[in-house]
Amino acid sequence: MTTIETSGTAVDVELDILRHGLIEVAREMLDSLMRSAFSPVCRDILDCTSAIHMRTDDGWETVALWEGCMQHAFTAPHIANFVMDDWDIDTMQPGDVIFVNDPWRGTIHQSDVNLLRPVFVNDRVEFLLHSTSHLVDLGGAIPGGFSNGTQTHFEEQLKLPPTLLYANDVPVRPTFNFILENNRVPQLVLGDLRALHGCLVVGERQLRELVARSGLDKIRAAGRYAIESTEASMRRGIASIPDGDYTAEDFLDEDGVSDEAIPVHVTVKVRGDSMEIDFSGSGRQPLGNCGTAWCEATRCIEAVKLMVDPSTPVNSGTLRPVETILPPGSVVQVLPPSSCSNHADIGARGINVVTQALSQATDEAFACDTGTAVVVSLGGIDTRAGHEGTPWGAFALAGGGWGGTWTEDGVSFCVIPIGNCRTSVQEHLEIESPLVVVQHEMVIDTAGAGRYRGGAGSVYSIYAESDTMVTVTADRIRVGAPGSNGGGAGAPAFGWYIEDFDLARHGDPLDLRGVEPLFGMFDAEGRPDPNHGEFGRGARYQTGKFSGLILKAGDALRFVIGGGGGWGDPLEREPARVAADVRAGLVSPEFAAAGYGVVLVGGEVDEAATSAQRAHLVTERAEGRWQVPVATPLTWTL
Repeated sequence: MTTIETSGTAVDVELDILRHGLIEVAREMLDSLMRSAFSPVCRDILDCTSAIHMRTDDGWETVALWEGCMQHAFTAPHIANFVMDDWDIDTMQPGDVIFVNDPWRGTIHQSDVNLLRPVFVNDRVEFLLHSTSHLVDLGGAIPGGFSNGTQTHFEEQLKLPPTLLYANDVPVRPTFNFILENNRVPQLVLGDLRALHGCLVVGERQLRELVARSGLDKIRAAGRYAIESTEASMRRGIASIPDGDYTAEDFLDEDGVSDEAIPVHVTVKVRGDSMEIDFSGSGRQPLGNCGTAWCEATRCIEAVKLMVDPSTPVNSGTLRPVETILPPGSVVQVLPPSSCSNHADIGARGINVVTQALSQATDEAFACDTGTAVVVSLGGIDTRAGHEGTPWGAFALAGGGWGGTWTEDGVSFCVIPIGNCRTSVQEHLEIESPLVVVQHEMVIDTAGAGRYRGGAGSVYSIYAESDTMVTVTADRIRVGAPGSNGGGAGAPAFGWYIEDFDLARHGDPLDLRGVEPLFGMFDAEGRPDPNHGEFGRGARYQTGKFSGLILKAGDALRFVIGGGGGWGDPLEREPARVAADVRAGLVSPEFAAAGYGVVLVGGEVDEAATSAQRAHLVTERAEGRWQVPVATPLTWTL
C-alpha cells in the first residue's frame, strides 16, 4: 500500500484513485441521463442524481454519486435500503430495474421517481445502481406534482411501491402502460424513463470494466475507503464546533389550506465529533401538502455539510456522524395518508433552522438562503397554429440568493441549496412550450443587509402564447430569509398577474401600473412593504401555495423572489462596498442610507454624513427605535 500524508491524514493512493473511478462512473451515468432525457426538468434544470450503492454487512451504503440536485444526494442512501427491505434480493436477475416513487418508502415526493438496478459479480448482487429524477407529470388532479390544496396523497399523482419496470432489460409492459396511460405528457415521461434506464446500463458497463481491471476486492475496499474518508472529514468538521445544545425556530408561512404559521423547531446537540439534530417541538402534521414523510432525516444534514465539510464527496460517510430525530405526526414526519407533494419549502426550512442553530455556535457560519424555490408548474393543451392539441408541461425555478457568510457576500441569482439545480434553459422552454420568458434578472434591494450582505434575488416574468394551467409553490412571503450575527432579512417573495402583457409597458419589475397582486405583503396603496404592510392586502390569494390559476394567452405572470439574509452588522460594512453595490444596481441609494447608514452624494460616499448617520442609527438601535430593515425595493412606481 502506498500512502501519503495530507493535513495529518493518511491517504491510500491506489484506493483514492479507485474511489474517484467510482465517482467517474456516477458522473458518466448522470451525463448520459441528461443527454437522453426528454423533459426540461431533468435535462436542463438537473432535478436528477445518479448513485452507486454497495452491499455491506450494514445494509446498502452509497460509495459514489454525482448530483444534479443536492437533496437527492442526501436521500439516496436511505432510498436503496427502503427498497431492498421490501424486495427479495434472491429473486433479482441481471437487467432487472425496480421503480419506486412512494414517499413512505424513501422517495421525497411522488414526482421523484427512482430506478434501481442490481450489478452481479460472480452470481451475487454486489452493487445497486440508482438513477432518480423529478418527472414532469404522473397524473393526479394537478399537473406537475406540487398538488397545492390537497390533503391526502390519494389526490396526488400515481404512487407505486417497489415495482418491476424492466426484466432482463425488457420493459414490463403492464407497468409502462399503467404509468403512461395516467399522465398528461406520456411522450415526455416515456423518454425520461428510457433515459433513467439507459444511464443505469451505461453505469453497469463502466462499473464492470472497473471491477475487471482492479478486482472486486479492491473495488469494495475503495468503496469502504471512500465512505470512511468522508466520515472522517465530517467528524473533524463537527469536532471544530464547541460542544453544546443550540436551538432555533423558524416558520412556514402556512400550508395552503389553513392560515396558521407552522413552526419548525430544532435543537442541534454537538458532542465531540458527533451531532444530533432533534426536530421535537415542530408543528403538527399540516392539513395541506407541505409536510414530508421522512426525508428531513437527511436533507437537513446539507446545512452541516456546507458549514463544516464543503469539499469532500457526498456518500454514506456524510451521514454517519449525524443522528436525526423526527417526531411522528409532525411537519417533518407526516403519517399516511397525508399529502407531502410540496416538499420543497419544509426542506428549505429544515436547512435554514439548522443553519441558524449552528450560527450560534461559531462565527464561521452563514445566514439563511432565500428559503423558497418558488416552483412554478405549467402545462396545458397547445393552441398555437401547427401545435393544436399537443399536451405539454414545464417547470420554472425562479431562483433567489444564498446567505452572506463570515467572509463574503452571499451568492446571487441562484436556486436555493436544497436543490442547487439550474434554472430552466429559456430557449429550450420557448421552443418546446407556448411560453416566453420575458424577464429573468437580479432585482435591486432584495439582498439582506449585513457586514456581508446576502445574495440578491430575482424577477421572473413569463408570458403565455396559449392558455396555461399554473401551480405556484412559494413561501417566505411575509418576511424574507433571516440574517445572522446582526444581519438583516432578505426580501420576501411577491407575485403579480399582468393582462395584455407588453414588454415596453411592463418591462420594469418595479412598475406596478396595470398589474394585479397575486400574493405578498402590501401597504394600503398596493406597494410591497414587508416592514409595515399587511399580508394579502388587495391580493388574489391569501397564500403563496395555490393551483388552478389559468394564465390566459397574451397575459403574463411576474414573480419577485427575495435574496439571502445578511451576515453581521450592516453598519460595519465598508462604505466603499456599499457604494459599489449602488453602482452595480444591487442596492439603491435610499436603502444604502436606511439599511447601511451610508450616505452617497453623486455616487460617492459622503464620509462625514455617513459617520453621522451611522452614529444616529447606533443610538436609535440602542434605544429600541431602529432595527435592520427587511430588504425590499424602495422605488416602486404606482
